[in-house]
Amino acid sequence: MTKKEIIIKLRAAKASHIQWRAYAQAIVGGFSVDQNHVPVIHTNCKFGQWYYGKGQILSSLGGYAAIDAPHAMLHQIYMEIFKLMFGEVKKGFLGGLFTSKEKTREKNQKKADELMKNLIAVSETLLEAINMLEQEIMDLTDEEIEALY
Repeated sequence: MTKKEIIIKLRAAKASHIQWRAYAQAIVGGFSVDQNHVPVIHTNCKFGQWYYGKGQILSSLGGYAAIDAPHAMLHQIYMEIFKLMFGEVKKGFLGGLFTSKEKTREKNQKKADELMKNLIAVSETLLEAINMLEQEIMDLTDEEIEALY
């Protein structure tokens, strides 16, 4: 991969991530989301496939490692939001006597709103990490890029 190809992949990852975050926001906002946008494990999303695949050539760069934790955390938070918003409202026998489905949904919405704030904060951390990696790559010479392989 050339420097240009790496930068294109990172910028595509940022764009994909921003779109992905918009789907999470749509879910919390009460909009239905296509099955193609259901949360997946962080290693299986488009960015994760590149990051844990061909992107590993960048693993010797400091900025590469800074991406992993926020990326995994995002998927975890998104999964929690998805479960709250689309999971079946389950109640035990006694729960049915004291709590209505509507109250449970309201409680889930409130939790999802809080999780969304966390997701946005982690998202900003991830975008910052990707920007730092991009700058690190931009600062490399062509010879240093070739040496990564």
